[in-house]
Formats: sequence, C-alpha cells, structure tokens
Amino acid sequence: MAINLPRRSQPGGVGMPRPAGRRAWSHLLDASEETGVGRDLPLRGWLFDVVVAVGFVGVGSAFLPVFYPAATGRDFLFVALVDAPLLLRRRLPRVSFALVVLAALAQMITLSPIGIHDAGLLFSLYSLAGYTNRRIGLAGLAGTVLAALTGSATDWWGFIDDRLLGRPGNPLVHALTTVGMILLATASWASGERLRSSRIGLAALADRAATLERERAQQARLAAAAERARIAREMHDVIAHGLSVMIAQADGARYVIDDAPDSAKQALDRISQTGRGALTQMRGLLGLLRSGEAGVDADAGPASGPQPGLDQLDDLLTEAAETGLRVDVRRHGTPPPLPAMTQLTVYRVVQEALTNARKHGGDDVTLGLRFARDHLEVSARNGPADPGRRTQTQQPGHGLTGMSERVAALGGSVTAGPTADGGFRVLARLPYPEHDRHRAGGV
Repeated sequence: MAINLPRRSQPGGVGMPRPAGRRAWSHLLDASEETGVGRDLPLRGWLFDVVVAVGFVGVGSAFLPVFYPAATGRDFLFVALVDAPLLLRRRLPRVSFALVVLAALAQMITLSPIGIHDAGLLFSLYSLAGYTNRRIGLAGLAGTVLAALTGSATDWWGFIDDRLLGRPGNPLVHALTTVGMILLATASWASGERLRSSRIGLAALADRAATLERERAQQARLAAAAERARIAREMHDVIAHGLSVMIAQADGARYVIDDAPDSAKQALDRISQTGRGALTQMRGLLGLLRSGEAGVDADAGPASGPQPGLDQLDDLLTEAAETGLRVDVRRHGTPPPLPAMTQLTVYRVVQEALTNARKHGGDDVTLGLRFARDHLEVSARNGPADPGRRTQTQQPGHGLTGMSERVAALGGSVTAGPTADGGFRVLARLPYPEHDRHRAGGV
C-alpha cells in the first residue's frame, strides 16, 4: 500500500521544488563538473587563483608601455578589467569568463591597444572548458571566436599588423592574424577539454574506490551477520540437545532414586557429563562472539574444536537410547567422503530430530540415512506422544528454522510436518559436492 506524505508548505522545504529563478542562478554560478571547484574550491585553490590574476595584471601592465609607449590610464584600466576576473576562474568560472569577454570586447570597440594581458581571455576560456561542462565550454569557444572576429572588423588588429608584423593595411596579413587568433582560442579550448576529461576520470576513480570501500564494509557486515547466525544455530543445537538430555535423565533418576539408587547415580553422572560437555561447547561459541574470529578464549581454551560428523552419530544414538528413546536406524548405500560442513549438517539434523522427538513426540523414532548417487537423505519419524506423558515444553522453538537454514546453505531442502497417525516426520535432502558425486556408491 502506497502512503502519500504531505509536502511541506514552507518555501524551499523538503518536497517543494526550488523557484525557477533560484534554480537558474544556481546553475549559472556552479561549476558543474565534479568536486574541488565552485563552492567546493579549497582556500589554497582560491589563493592560487588570486596569485594568477595578480600575475597577469602585473605582467600586462609592465609590458604595455613597451609595445605602446603612448598608453594612457584608460589602457591600464583595461589591463585590470581583462585579467582581474581570473581570480574567479574556478570559483565562478562562468561569471569569470563573461567578465573577461565583456572587457575584451569593450577594449576592441574603444580601440584600446592589444597587449600581453589579452592572453587572459585565452586562459579564461581554458578554465571555463576545464571546470564546467562540454556545452558551456563550446559556448565559451564561440564567444572567443566572436571576440576575434570583432577585433578583425575594427582597427584593433592594426596594432598587430603595424607594430608586430610591419605590414599595415595588408588584407592577407589581416586575415592570417584573425585565423591565428581563432586557432589559439581553439587550442585553449582543447586544453581545457583535456583538463575536464582528466578531472572526470579522477573523480570516477575516486567514486569507484569509495564504492568498493562501501561494498567491502557491507560484505564484512554481512559476513559477520552470517557468522553470528551460524554461531547462534550451533548454540541452539548444543543447548537444546544438552538440556533435553539432562531433563530426561533427571526425570528418570527421580523415578528410580528410591528403588534403584545405583541407576539414579548413573543418571546423575550422565547429567554431569552432558552438562560439562554442553558448557564447554557453549563457552567456545561465546568466545567466538566476543572475539569476532576463531581464536582462544582465556577461560575456555580453544574457541573452536573438531566438529561432530558421521563418525559421532553412533555416540549420539547411544545417548538418545540412554534417555529412553528407541531409535530404529535404517541405512541405505555407502557414504562417500564428505566435507566437514556436510557431515556437521547431517549430525545437527539428526540431533535436532531426536531433540524434537524427546520434547514433543513418542519414544519410538525411525531414523533413515540414504546415500544416493548424487545426494543423501536424512529422515526422522517419531510416533505420536503419549497423552498421559508430560512433554518438556509446549513453546515453539527455532530448531526447524535453524535446520532449514543449515541445509539451504549447502543447496539442499527440508520438509517437515505431522504424519497421519499424529507423529512427526522430517526429511532433509543434501546434494553432494560436485567433486564427490563420482565417488558416491549409493543407490
């Protein structure tokens, strides 16, 4: 169901579009390509641009009398008007270029003499192309070409033709001068375009590195969550099985303590052994949770030891028999060499099935282990519980969920549910690893 949240009514609030005028001015003032320019320009960048602008003004003012001894105060003013906006070339590149072009056009129209300071127009175009976007850069190139054509239409080029080339009034020289200026403007734009591409590439690399770092951190969190879930399943299996065995043994000892004290003593010994074993495993698992990695717990010793597998199933069945369960084991096929994780999963499935039978079912359990050619099946079926017998708990647990997660992690599946006679049946199907399938001698 979709929920429509009301928009805030305040101007500029969340969910309200910005006014068109404000958006237009923001687009005008921003240097739109990546970071490090515009409002993100650091102080050292700002200071460098101030030095550049002062350098252009100083050099232009120093050389203007050399090429034009009759320079007036107005001519020196144009030196400042053309080059001073360069201090905004990265902070406000569009505004800087516009101011430079306007000052250059005014200089041409008023026939103020050309000088070295007019190279600031080319440098401003380079900055515009390098620190905005391609469309703005091309527009700046067009504006610079327009300025060059404006100069060729006036006597402004006459200073170059007369003083520098010594060919006043020659149309061919005049045309070559114009073409040369356009070529210089194109070279400045191309240099700025190369700078822009380089900046975009560096920004893309930085963004990719940041993305990889975020993905690495996310994968680490997912791996930690998966490890904690695995430890939680292990702890559930250890505690649930251990406590169910201890409760069954305690109930048996209570019934026979008066008539058969030796049997009660044996039951108490088994309770003690089961509790110590479960405590040792639990402390190891807690050590994993505290350290976040397989290590050593100061009190419990190694945090993880050899995990149970198919070889320990007989001990598990013997323990179940001692608690009063009658387990009928039916094996089909020959087990191939299986990895430790698969063996541990089979052990935990059988352990959980026996624990559930001990808690909720009858005393008769039929356990099936079938090793086929490409998979193995574990089935456990218990009869209905005796209505007169009190079960250990009636609260739903997480055993079947944990069992399903274990099996699913290996690419298998679990089905569980009541049977027609009131019992309960669990069937787990586990595929063999690819490298073990050709060695399976199952049916």
